[in-house]
Amino acid sequence: EHHGTLLGNTIQSAVAVLNNLVSHKSTNMALLYEQGLVHHVCNLLIETATLCLDVDDKSNIKTANALLLLLLDILHHMLIHTANIIRLTLQAQKSGTGGDTQAAEDLLIINKPLTDLISLLIQLLPSEDTEIYENTSQCLSLLVQLYGGDNMDSMSPENMDSFAEVLQCKKERKDQKLLLRVIKRLITSNEKHSETLKNDGDILVHTLEKLAQTGSSHADIVISSLASEILKKIEHH
Repeated sequence: EHHGTLLGNTIQSAVAVLNNLVSHKSTNMALLYEQGLVHHVCNLLIETATLCLDVDDKSNIKTANALLLLLLDILHHMLIHTANIIRLTLQAQKSGTGGDTQAAEDLLIINKPLTDLISLLIQLLPSEDTEIYENTSQCLSLLVQLYGGDNMDSMSPENMDSFAEVLQCKKERKDQKLLLRVIKRLITSNEKHSETLKNDGDILVHTLEKLAQTGSSHADIVISSLASEILKKIEHH
């Protein structure tokens, strides 16, 4: 037990240092990537999230949650960094000033293994800890913006239940909008996900139907039309 705590503290300190590095404007991210940043963040996130999701073992939950938040923050910085470089490259192309497309493409390829975390992030969404939910949903949103439905397990039955659960309990418009956009991007960028939702997503489809019917105020119209678009997509499939 004591050994576990000690190890937890050491890892936590190392992750805190890494978090400071990644969030610092002047850090040379390329060097961190060369040191296997993606691989380490993936592994640590998978191990930590597994601890957080383990319902039976609540002994180290405080430590695990604190570590998870740090790791999600690192992931968020990595994804923002990637998204910004891609945005700048696209802007440069549009304005005709060139833009280093190779660097942007390389960065997308380097970060590709992060798509392995998509299922895990979806499973973490129903977390009772609002901070974990916030960070998880932001990372998930960025990952699907960058990679669409590349990860084949994105719409597994467990994940669809997780989406349904969060859409039912989050009453804030911004939360619902973000989650619906994630689902829409997943199913429009990969036919397989659209099919899975149609065939195996009863609870989620039912939740979407409810949301599609609530377009009473202006704020609701965005939600109801997003939900309707998703439903139309699977009907046409």
